[in-house]
Amino acid sequence: MNKLSGPACLSLTAIALLTASPPAQSSFLRKLLGPPLKCSNASQARPATGGQEIQLPRRAPSSSSQASTPTTTSKEVSKAALPKTDRGAVEKNTLNKQEAPGSQLPAGSAGSEPAELAPQQAHLVSRHMKAADNFFSRRDLTNSLIEYEAVVKTDPENFKAHFMLGKVLIEMSDFEEALKEFDKVVELRPRSADAHFMRGEALRLQGKHPLAFKEYKRAIKLDRRNALAHAYLGECFRAKGWFRPAISQCHQALKLDSGLSAPHLILAQCFLALDEPKLALAQYNQALEGNPKDPVAHARYARALGDLGRWEEAVVEFSRSISLDPRYAEGHMGMALALANIHKINDALNEARAAVAVAPNNPDTHSILAWVYEKKGDSPSAVTHYRLALKLDPKNPRYHKALGQALNDCGDINGAVAEMLTTTKMAPRDEDAQLLLNSLMQKRNHQ
Repeated sequence: MNKLSGPACLSLTAIALLTASPPAQSSFLRKLLGPPLKCSNASQARPATGGQEIQLPRRAPSSSSQASTPTTTSKEVSKAALPKTDRGAVEKNTLNKQEAPGSQLPAGSAGSEPAELAPQQAHLVSRHMKAADNFFSRRDLTNSLIEYEAVVKTDPENFKAHFMLGKVLIEMSDFEEALKEFDKVVELRPRSADAHFMRGEALRLQGKHPLAFKEYKRAIKLDRRNALAHAYLGECFRAKGWFRPAISQCHQALKLDSGLSAPHLILAQCFLALDEPKLALAQYNQALEGNPKDPVAHARYARALGDLGRWEEAVVEFSRSISLDPRYAEGHMGMALALANIHKINDALNEARAAVAVAPNNPDTHSILAWVYEKKGDSPSAVTHYRLALKLDPKNPRYHKALGQALNDCGDINGAVAEMLTTTKMAPRDEDAQLLLNSLMQKRNHQ
């Protein structure tokens, strides 16, 4: 079976990313990048690596967001690990948008129950809540964030506002802030299954699977028919490589709700990890049969086709994913990967840029754009975006390794050595990084 040839940067499950206004982005980039880099020579590009969830200021301006997704793939790409969702933790996007708890109150809640608000305050809360729900239904995340925050400012005990604020922040990939909101939700409604489920989502998307596991278990204890809790409990098992219980939980989820896509997508990842591509493709097809307009399912199916070396078919599926949701960053990242693998580098570059435009706070989008720049022979631009990825996710050894390789291509041996030293310190078992470091040290000694 052919391995994917490309960067590690595609995500899964359902989210939208925080987007800064052009002036704010320009200022942000200037601060991050520092002086321009001059390079002497550029060699063949190597794939970049996946990233972790980012924590950015929750009030940064944004116009809209990326769509969401439900599961992940466990393949590695040409020595470059896929992003967290593709590496084994369900992606940074949480739920499939058709399956996620909506703006209605979660089960186990009795409404917002404001604490004896004065008539004027109650009217203000009602007005902001109505506006927030309207913005959220249109996926205008920035304005819905502003309105829900206005509600909790006036009514700090408003259960629904905290719940929806957490959902908005998850869609913006601000998982740490989302967790704070769901902590408050659980405090207000400790017996709400949906509250525990969404707290589990915020934890899982930060890679905290043991804690997420406990929340999903609590959700199931409170509501034994919570199909999604079973599915994502299975995802926690899958992330640990425990495929038998993962498969069992997904089957249980499908017994409770046969119309869900997420269990099929998680099952597909299990089968890919077990080197059963035909079974994986069958699961993707079932997900698409149940929900043919799910951009996530099309993107996951496309990645599986890429794993089999069927890149032309993958381009078709990624195209469908993008047409269903033009602001779905994974679709654009996957399309960039697929186009690069059929040697359409300029088209791949356009798709990678589109992914960054949709999700500028996602380190994976910068990672894949950097990788495509390397494929094009533009190592200085690759260095720029690897540095941006590291600003968003500074503890990711794969980004340090990719940056070190790009700096080496630019002739910056000292910079490359520094990055590879960081890589080997963070990932002491990475033999390739150690070999490259030794080579760079020898080259530097002979200068």
